[in-house]
Amino acid sequence: MNVLGLLPVMGQPRYAKRIAMMREQGAEVRCLAFDRPYHEGRPPDCAVEVLGSIPHGRYLFRLRVFLRSVGVIRRRIKDADVVYAFGLDMLLLGWLASLFLNKPLVLEIGDIRAVQTAGGLKGRLFRGLDKWLVRRAALVVFTAEDFYCCYYQDWLGLRLNHRVIENKIDFPVTPTAPKPLADGDTLVIGYFGVLRCEWSVRALAALADAYPDRLRIKVAGFSLLRAALLEDLDRRANVTVQGPYRSPRDLPALYGEVDMVWASYAPIAADDWNLRWARTNRFYEACAFGRPLVTRQGSNDGKWVAEYDIGLTLDAVEPEQAVARFKEVSPAVLRRWQENMRALPPSVFACTEEASSLHEAMRELVSQGRDHRP
Repeated sequence: MNVLGLLPVMGQPRYAKRIAMMREQGAEVRCLAFDRPYHEGRPPDCAVEVLGSIPHGRYLFRLRVFLRSVGVIRRRIKDADVVYAFGLDMLLLGWLASLFLNKPLVLEIGDIRAVQTAGGLKGRLFRGLDKWLVRRAALVVFTAEDFYCCYYQDWLGLRLNHRVIENKIDFPVTPTAPKPLADGDTLVIGYFGVLRCEWSVRALAALADAYPDRLRIKVAGFSLLRAALLEDLDRRANVTVQGPYRSPRDLPALYGEVDMVWASYAPIAADDWNLRWARTNRFYEACAFGRPLVTRQGSNDGKWVAEYDIGLTLDAVEPEQAVARFKEVSPAVLRRWQENMRALPPSVFACTEEASSLHEAMRELVSQGRDHRP
């Protein structure tokens, strides 16, 4: 089976993970991608052709680059059995480029954007487009069950041929045993990944100031924040901020150095459905490496952290309010969370049958030999 992947960016670990799944099952994969300023944590392990460079914002410029790429995409699609599009914009490009070629399209949904759940005319128009566009896909892959059940099924009233493949780890892990914490020992918190939450940085700064001798904070990843914000955090003696890292190569060292993992957000707004439905890489990685989590009450991650009793869930509104909650993190409480982490079945955080399930679903599309466009 020859698969053509359409990637909106290079280096997104989830895209590389999915491509690795396909190749593991024997598929031949090549990708077309757009280059833009983004985290380069895990490049795809296959041949990649860059279609053009896209800056942040500048949507009219982005549209021109997309439209110029349609001819190239169409030529590459002719040699593929399946087109795998990461996101709705890539699905639209793939659909335009494959008109009358009778090639099945697979769509992967890793987020629900604010415009998809917005109120008013803008939201209704986009949901109408979304509803029409997602039907162009013969198979839809969701990274969270709630994306399908809550949004596409309940909000849009769709019944789709789909698979749920969570952001679980796809690599073997030999976690380092967490160090036992005694009274007076320093607790190390790690904030890793794509750094985009200003509230989290302010909360970590408040924690560093409140507990200069009790807490150390380690931050690593690709930042979408204002440089001054991280520079201010880094000025503290008990904080270390470093740049991007490679996944999964650098993960054992990062997670091995910390006692807890920061996976919280700002307070979730009433209309911020994505944070209620999504599952983060940090959740699965922290579970795999046996490091208790700090999460946001009301988020999907927070729900499962509370269910498994593997960390702290915050309901703080102001960043400074997170300080009081850390008085609860005693050595005994941390040990309990660590023990509960070790008791988790691997299926909670690691891939099991996902690769073979996806491969079988895609093989079925190819073998049907019909027009997959509704």
